[in-house]
Amino acid sequence: MAPLNHLCLIFTIFLSVFAISPSPTIARVPIPKVKTPFPAASSKLVAQLCSGESILNRRFCLKALSNPQAAAAKDLNQLANVVFKLAASNAQVTLNIINEMVKKAGSPPSLKALKTCQDVYKYAVQSFGMVFNELSEDPMTANYDATVIGPEADNCERALATANIQAPRISVGNRFLHYYSSMGGEITASIEMGTTELR
Repeated sequence: MAPLNHLCLIFTIFLSVFAISPSPTIARVPIPKVKTPFPAASSKLVAQLCSGESILNRRFCLKALSNPQAAAAKDLNQLANVVFKLAASNAQVTLNIINEMVKKAGSPPSLKALKTCQDVYKYAVQSFGMVFNELSEDPMTANYDATVIGPEADNCERALATANIQAPRISVGNRFLHYYSSMGGEITASIEMGTTELR
């Protein structure tokens, strides 16, 4: 055989052996998806808050606080800040819906009912925004302000019912207003008592 034929034969054998044998460098190892748990202290704070005696909906509380900001909270004051920011943001979303409905209100009774809801949600946004700042100055007032927001939602719900308005998004907002108010009441009561543990 000529040297060129030898070289082609050796190269063909080499390629055949290389192609058939398993290659450790190309092995595909699946990378497991890891869920990073909350830091223990943060999970404990959230769990304690959400199992408090004034919490109206524990599942809602846990879901609302399953975010990085709540996970990063190292004490009740930081967690309270997260709760009130979420509450104010949620109330603002509902207020925006109400504002759009006010523009399209057909009858005077409808407009009156929506104006009542608008007032409730303006109050809620303002109060939830203030409560965190009140905590350091007057925890008792902060607790009062947090807890009276929830019952205000009933005024909106009654106004809608009286005007015969079906507004499921506002009704959901009213329910959430109650839930956030109960969360705020629970955490401010614990801060008011000066404890590091929730009551």
